[in-house]
Amino acid sequence: MKILKVLFVLVLILSNTLAFAQRPEGYPANNRTKQNINLNWKFSKMPKQDKPVTVAFDDSNWETVCLPHNPDPLSLWLDSVNYRWEQEAFIRDLNWYRKQLYIDLTQEEKAFIEFEGVHNATELYVNGKFVGRFEVNGYVPHHFDITDFVVSGKENTIAVLADNSFNPTISPDPYETDYLKWGGIYRDVYLVKTNKLHVNFNWEDFEAGVHITTPSVKKNNGTVSVKTTVVNEFDVQVDCRIETLLLDEHGYLVRKLSSEAKVGAGQTKTFRQTTEIVDEYRLWSPDDPYLYRAVSVIYTDGKAVDFVENKFGFRSVELVDGQGLLLNGAPFFMVGVNRHQSFPHIGDAVPNSMHYEAALRYKKAGINAVRLSHYPQDDSFIEACDELGILLYEEPATWIKWKEGEWMNKLERSLRMMVRNHRNHPSIIIWGAGINHRGPVPQLNNAAKEEDPFRLTASASAPWNGIKNAGVTDIYATMDYRQTDMPEGDFCMVMEHGFTHNGLGQQHHISRYKKRKNNIGAILWVGADYNRLQPKPESFDYMTDYGMQTAYRIPRPEYYWYKSELTDAPYVHIADESVYKNRKIHVYSNANKVALYADDKLVAVQKADNDPLRLWNDHPSFTFNHNWTNETLTAKAISFGQEISTHSRFKTQDPYALKLAVDNPDLKLVAGGSDLKMIRAYVVDKNGETVTDADVKVHFEAKGAGTIMYEDKHFTQNMQAYHGVATVYLKGNQENGEIKIRATSGKLKAANLSLTTIPFVADELAKAKPIYDYPTHKIDMQTEGQLEQFGWKIKNGEDTKQFEFEVEGCNFKVSSESDLEWREGTFAILGDLAFMACDGVFAKKGELVVTIKDVPKGKYRLITYHHSFQDLKKLFPYHMKVELNDANGVFDYVSDDAAVGIQDGKDIGERKPISVTNYIESDGVNPIVIKFETDNKGAETWLNGLEFKRIK
Repeated sequence: MKILKVLFVLVLILSNTLAFAQRPEGYPANNRTKQNINLNWKFSKMPKQDKPVTVAFDDSNWETVCLPHNPDPLSLWLDSVNYRWEQEAFIRDLNWYRKQLYIDLTQEEKAFIEFEGVHNATELYVNGKFVGRFEVNGYVPHHFDITDFVVSGKENTIAVLADNSFNPTISPDPYETDYLKWGGIYRDVYLVKTNKLHVNFNWEDFEAGVHITTPSVKKNNGTVSVKTTVVNEFDVQVDCRIETLLLDEHGYLVRKLSSEAKVGAGQTKTFRQTTEIVDEYRLWSPDDPYLYRAVSVIYTDGKAVDFVENKFGFRSVELVDGQGLLLNGAPFFMVGVNRHQSFPHIGDAVPNSMHYEAALRYKKAGINAVRLSHYPQDDSFIEACDELGILLYEEPATWIKWKEGEWMNKLERSLRMMVRNHRNHPSIIIWGAGINHRGPVPQLNNAAKEEDPFRLTASASAPWNGIKNAGVTDIYATMDYRQTDMPEGDFCMVMEHGFTHNGLGQQHHISRYKKRKNNIGAILWVGADYNRLQPKPESFDYMTDYGMQTAYRIPRPEYYWYKSELTDAPYVHIADESVYKNRKIHVYSNANKVALYADDKLVAVQKADNDPLRLWNDHPSFTFNHNWTNETLTAKAISFGQEISTHSRFKTQDPYALKLAVDNPDLKLVAGGSDLKMIRAYVVDKNGETVTDADVKVHFEAKGAGTIMYEDKHFTQNMQAYHGVATVYLKGNQENGEIKIRATSGKLKAANLSLTTIPFVADELAKAKPIYDYPTHKIDMQTEGQLEQFGWKIKNGEDTKQFEFEVEGCNFKVSSESDLEWREGTFAILGDLAFMACDGVFAKKGELVVTIKDVPKGKYRLITYHHSFQDLKKLFPYHMKVELNDANGVFDYVSDDAAVGIQDGKDIGERKPISVTNYIESDGVNPIVIKFETDNKGAETWLNGLEFKRIK
């Protein structure tokens, strides 16, 4: 047994050592590691006084679980509990977690446990010793410094109390809520190791971590400012240098910023670095969610000791009277949904992949905005919205009631932590600064503006009580279930509006708000159904039934109207029979006409409904009056007389078979048990149509490398079909491999499905994308004493007949059949790169040749500039003839850029001088030769400067 334990420790030491070897390309070796420790925890509910924290405590009979974890798996109807919505006792338990964790620290390192979210307060013990308690809010991240509690080089006993007991000082307790307060460690947990000189956590303080802003956002360039706070926990002063690498979406270096300072013992230093981005500049928007990466590397004594990475985007948001919300300078109307994070049975314990899939479903429907109701949500959902292009409105955890003092102060602190944690994300444009139903709260608004003055704040108002304007916030965000009045002097959005499952209610609300310019958005309540404890006179309401999707995220018919309204690809969809009433068939399309056929017989050709309540919609739905019996319906979308899309639907018959499916099969299930996949069994008839009212139960089995989650629970053993679909969760076993799933239901035809899991990777850094630290070398060629271009390096030819210079070890030689001649830039051209183009070297006759020697093997981008100062009238325009000879051989072409005269104010011309871009490849041995010559015999061939950059 001792031998096995020694081998286990050796494996852990080896894996820890290999963490550096597995770093993606471009990452410097340093002390920081971030290890996901979600797997293999022991769990039990126990009274606090028993304190199962000691190393010797016997937890062998505890349940083995993985995080995220819900300690209280319940049926869709919450097992019919008899509690009211204040939820003082229901699942408000003490949930204990224990884990053995190998940790190896050097004298210069520190260790932290980072929690993304724990309900409701967190107590941490290491090796039987109390580390600390966090009891601000259950929806915000937090961490503990465990350095002084760790026994280095050994297994350490980690014990966590997820204290979900009723706490009247932690919002939204002690009051009622319209959502269930689940329990457990329900988000990811990490072991973070750093050097004692390190970047601290974003949420620690106002000046903490990395804070990225874009003070200037224009169409063609922008300014980015990066604040990075470094803490020195050595007992001596250190010399600190920070390099911040700004990378494009492919990982290529755009800018490198460097700063130095002395940091005293026990002190922090906030570095402020600001630069412009002109080259490789892109805006972030829902249509083009372009993300940059900012990698901050901390050095001392010439050695990299720490790094952190953040993503950001260039986008501007402003409110302009008469235009509404401007995104990147253009009017933008938000159409979206509210989102609760919980799922049936697993509660809030939702893995990152399912948060991503939730965002992806909204994006596929064209949804461009989500309100994160009514609490801060998982980092992975925010990151998905950054990546996919969805605007977000995030708020602290409240519902209706509130009180001054400790409760409000904790709420303010949680808001500050929420803002600090998520303020680098371009998707977030609004902070909630009110109490839901109650309106603006000055204390919250002031805190949000202090932490982040670059975003808008919203009031969370209701029309039936409180002030009917934005108050101190920027936006009057209200509910509209009763034809709410709109304040004259404010920008307004309906943060919650009503529904009908045929989509008509949504269309009415959106049209109403779109017709007033200072209204900026319409957000549906709600995106997906969720559990709650809302009492009714005779029963308890455990699950809503008005979501755009069911609680299992099955789209309802209205989902498809949003897709027709908000997406551009040709589209038509016949709503299913769940909304077929009074012989009305609802069809959704973004075409201007739809033809409906019943068994190939034309029913009608119609334009979209001419409903005055829906006139401001881009694509109101189509309503056909037809007595649908057993015919096959086919809708054909017609645009300018052409059929652009079709959709057919059969009248549903009796349930016949099951059909198994998994959402987004390209997104693989990760082994280990921390990740989940929703496996769906559709109840279909003989035509393959989903029988939405099928009242059947489905039994699922999994064999191989996976398990049906909660397979021993009564509600999973025979899963009830809901809206025609039975859904269970599949988790991977410890080892990756193939899983075979089978679904059966009485006499219905069974269904089979197989999928393969991928290995779990604990090292978060191994999931990062590479860094290509390839600077762009910008060379301005001129003679002594000339005006230089900002940001370019001067290479002085000194009027020589031959011209050579070095660029990062590569030798550049400019030559010609005739002698080289030089021009002194006595005046600049008009336009971009004016001072680079105003001087340079030229050949009066023949070719101008650029020879590059000593080029390391690889691929490169070379941009050369060729502006001439000859007679404007006779010689312009001209093109450049190019001959490229590199590792791929000889390639001849004529550049499609034409040179025009841009020397004086009489000629508008181009904004930049003519340029030629060549992508070249070096074999590492032979020189690269590029020959240039104008295609106009009377024109000289010029070279003003060049840009040289290695690419992958």
